[in-house]
Amino acid sequence: MKPLRRRATSAAVVLAVCLGGAVPARAAPPRPVFAPVNGFPDPSVVNNNDQFYGMATGSNVPSAQGNIATGPWTGEGPALNEKPSWATHSGMWAPDLERIGPNEWVLYFAAPVAGLDSGQRCIGAATGTSPLGPFTPVPGGPLVCPGRADTPTADDTVPNRPIATAGVIDPSGFKDNDGARYLLYKTQQLPSSLRIVRLNAAGTHVLGDATSRQLLRSDRIVENPVVVRHGGAYILFASRGPYNKCSYETIWMRAPSLAANAFNSVAQHPLITPGSTDGVCGPGGADIAAAIDTGQRIFFHGWLCGSSPCPSGFDAMSDPGGRRGMYVGVLGWNGGNDPVVNVFLSP
Repeated sequence: MKPLRRRATSAAVVLAVCLGGAVPARAAPPRPVFAPVNGFPDPSVVNNNDQFYGMATGSNVPSAQGNIATGPWTGEGPALNEKPSWATHSGMWAPDLERIGPNEWVLYFAAPVAGLDSGQRCIGAATGTSPLGPFTPVPGGPLVCPGRADTPTADDTVPNRPIATAGVIDPSGFKDNDGARYLLYKTQQLPSSLRIVRLNAAGTHVLGDATSRQLLRSDRIVENPVVVRHGGAYILFASRGPYNKCSYETIWMRAPSLAANAFNSVAQHPLITPGSTDGVCGPGGADIAAAIDTGQRIFFHGWLCGSSPCPSGFDAMSDPGGRRGMYVGVLGWNGGNDPVVNVFLSP
C-alpha cells in the first residue's frame, strides 16, 4: 500500500500547484531518491508504462529503474553494449533517452573523439528496443561533431570563439507538435552556445542537408538544454554556472519560436537553486518526465558529501569525496504559464 499512498500524495500536490492553491510546506530539505556509490549525474528520465527509467553520465551510460519517482531505484548496469568505434574511451557524458515508437528507443550521449583537442567531445546515438536497452551505437561517425569531415555538422562552428571547432555535449531530443524531431546540445568552451538541428523521423541522423542554428549565446556557462511546449510558447530549461560548484542551478526561459537566437534577448529565470532547495549543492542537470498520475516531475542532480549535501564552498575540482545524487521535484505552472517547483519529493 505504500506506493499507492505516495502516488495519491503526489497527485494532490500537483493539483494544488496547477490550480494555484496552497502548497504544502516542506518538512525537511529534500533527500536524493537515488544515490549509488558512483553517483547518478546528469540524469535523463522517462516514464514508460508507469515505470521510470534513468540514464546518467558514466562508463557506457549507467542506467536505473524506479517503480515510482521517489523509488526505490535499482541500478541496471551500462545501457550501451559497446562504445562507438569513433570514441576514444567509454566515458559518456549527459545522455538523453528518447522514445521513438512502441519498441523503438534512441539514446544520445557525448563521448571523447579522436582528432579534436583534449577533452573535447562529440555526440553519438544508439538504438534499442526497450528503455533499458541494450543500446547499439548507430554505425558510422558521430551524429554531431564540429570540425570532423565525416559528419553533416562538420561546419557547425561558432564564430569569434577562441576554439572555433570546440566539441559538443549535453544532447537533448525534442519532438515538436507537428511531429518534427530535433536535437539540442551545447558547444564546449566559452562563450556558451546552445544549438538545435533537425533530425530524421527515427531520431538517428541529421535530416538531409539540415544545418544547426544557435538558440542562445552567453558569456556565462549555460548548458544542458531541455525544451517543452507550453501555453503556445517554447520553454527552455538549462543549467547555469560551473557544474563542479554548489552555485550550479537550474533556470528557464520562454520564447515564441525556436528560431535562430530566439533566447538571446529573453530573461533567464531561476527555477531550482541551493536556496530554493534548502541547501542542495549544485541542483542542475535537470530533465522532465511525465508523472504516473498527472502532471510532470523534474529530476536533477546535486553534490553529496557522504549522505548529506556538500557544504556551500564545495568544489569538485579540488575537494575529494563528492558524488552527485538524483533528486526529484514536482513541476507546476504558476498562473498556468511559468514553470515552478515548490515541492520536492523524498524517498
